[in-house]
Amino acid sequence: MNLLHMTYFIAVVEHESISGAAQSLFITQQTLSSHVAAMEKELGTSLFDRRPKFRLTQAGEIFYRYCIRFRSLNDAMVSEFRDLSGEVSDILHVGISQTRSRILMPSILLRMHSEFPRVQVRLTEQTNEVLVKKLLKGELDLMIGDVPDHPEIRKEVMYRESMVLTVSEKLISKKQLAALTRTKDIRILAGIPFVMNTQNDIAGRYGSSIMESFSLIPRIAAVSDSAETCLQMCLDGLGAYICPDLYVRFYRDRFAALHVIPLDCSYGICLASGKGLYEKRSVREFWKYCLETGREALTGNPVTE
Repeated sequence: MNLLHMTYFIAVVEHESISGAAQSLFITQQTLSSHVAAMEKELGTSLFDRRPKFRLTQAGEIFYRYCIRFRSLNDAMVSEFRDLSGEVSDILHVGISQTRSRILMPSILLRMHSEFPRVQVRLTEQTNEVLVKKLLKGELDLMIGDVPDHPEIRKEVMYRESMVLTVSEKLISKKQLAALTRTKDIRILAGIPFVMNTQNDIAGRYGSSIMESFSLIPRIAAVSDSAETCLQMCLDGLGAYICPDLYVRFYRDRFAALHVIPLDCSYGICLASGKGLYEKRSVREFWKYCLETGREALTGNPVTE
């Protein structure tokens, strides 16, 4: 048994088929089937049930756990010896939401590349929920987002985001705006439609939480994963929108006509990595640049009108 066999086996498990795994590995289905058969012969047991559904046997589940552990150990060994040699050449997988990526990553990646030009950063831009799952599965080296406490995750607050309510003058009277600015009681907008991010997104989740705290059941006009789309719909008068102040600061010129009311809600955006056997130097350096460059990019006063 060798690591190549284990790599092939992991691919079959993750794709839940021989054909899909073979395609991802750029080998023929026949070649992969032969490798699987050889593994089963060496272990003296079946690793997969083929019918009625392709799935792992009990022995296959045990073998899969060992394969993951051996792969992690091998990756840690390769990374540590590469770092000992002084060579910082790596592929770094980083997860972040699309909007935060557009705001934060250019300055961070520019600094990282200037210091370590042989480190390639591959961004996975997904919702926060998806990123946490990928981090726990070992598919990401690092993520930036609203990270829950977990025994297998190391995290540190990068900065804090505060939530604001944005609304077009097309939807709100001067009297309502004055009252809303003074009290921050969003029940004043009970008769106004809202646009929202999905519950998989941080903004959507905290936006819903704020509404619940005021016992407000909003009339939803539209739901989107994109903050930029929601801000544009808000500007057009489709609905009010609750989002992080960071978004409004970044798009200030484009959405300057929106009324912006700070809300009493903030949360930490964290850097997080899995607690593996060895933390690569590329992860350590990227972590440092995120803290330094990210905080520099976010200096300034909270968003107000």
